[in-house]
Amino acid sequence: MQAPTKHYTKQAQNIDARRRHYILAFVSYITSAIMFVYGVKNINAEQILLPVILFGTGLAFLLNILLFHLSRNLERACIAEAVLVGSFVLSLVYQGGFNNTALYWVFPFPAILFGLLGVRNALLSNALMLVALCIMLFMPELILAQYKDAEASRFIASLLIVIAVCWINEHYRERSHQAMDLLQQSKEIQANTDSLTGLANRRFIDSSLLPSLAQQPSQFFPLALIMCDIDHFKQLNDRFGHDAGDEVLKVVATLFHSNLRQNDIASRTGGEEFLLILPHTSRVDAFLVAEKIRRQFEHSRMLANNPEYKVSASFGVAVCDSADSFQDAVKLADQQMYLSKRNGRNQVN
Repeated sequence: MQAPTKHYTKQAQNIDARRRHYILAFVSYITSAIMFVYGVKNINAEQILLPVILFGTGLAFLLNILLFHLSRNLERACIAEAVLVGSFVLSLVYQGGFNNTALYWVFPFPAILFGLLGVRNALLSNALMLVALCIMLFMPELILAQYKDAEASRFIASLLIVIAVCWINEHYRERSHQAMDLLQQSKEIQANTDSLTGLANRRFIDSSLLPSLAQQPSQFFPLALIMCDIDHFKQLNDRFGHDAGDEVLKVVATLFHSNLRQNDIASRTGGEEFLLILPHTSRVDAFLVAEKIRRQFEHSRMLANNPEYKVSASFGVAVCDSADSFQDAVKLADQQMYLSKRNGRNQVN
């Protein structure tokens, strides 16, 4: 995590999960309530199959939402709900419904499948349901209900239109959300990234890292901090110009990237000051990392036009075990770095 590119899609994922949760709840509670009402109205019907379908599906919807509340597994609950929806549609069309009105009740369910499963899975599920309905309607000897040929063909044509419209709507809704998410990510990354070096900046530490430390401590602690300050940077700028200073800062950022792990964070917190954040690292190991980087400063040619000019840096190391002690550890690392400065620079403390 050397740049602040993590966790920026989490909010969008949470919003989409809530959307699917609401659809799941609507189908489970509202649709099952409607089924119970019609089940009661048809409880004395000649064909007992209709109230069985209505009561059975309604109870299955309620059982599924109950299991979801117990397990909190939204993906599994949505898949189960989609299977129940498909089973209900096929069962109702097979039986015919009250006064042969089953076909009218099919049209809301393609949209429900898209809401529960997403574009790709819903398109496949609707296609399978459409094939099954075609077989049932155009091979009438397989079902109990009796539908006219014209009624069946017009129903299939209308259902195709509904599925196509739902697919177009969901497809471009997802595309729109992806575009907005990428735009938001770009804005967040720009706000949290140092424009010169591409490293995280102080805002990233305050707005993203600190909340993560508090919310997910097991992913970070024990946490080692390395404060790094380039030695005699003002003299370098005065001698070679600010463009040369910028060149050095970029090389230093590249040096950090090549010496840190994927989950480590390199940030620029001041003009020539950097803070390296190393999750699950002891002070001894952090000291070794700082020493390795310090030696690479000595052997790196950081000025292309003046390769003989040597750039060094001073380092301070500290560790913390909780989010509450992070700022104190930063201050300690800073103090250790200034101790390196006072003791002659180009060293680790």
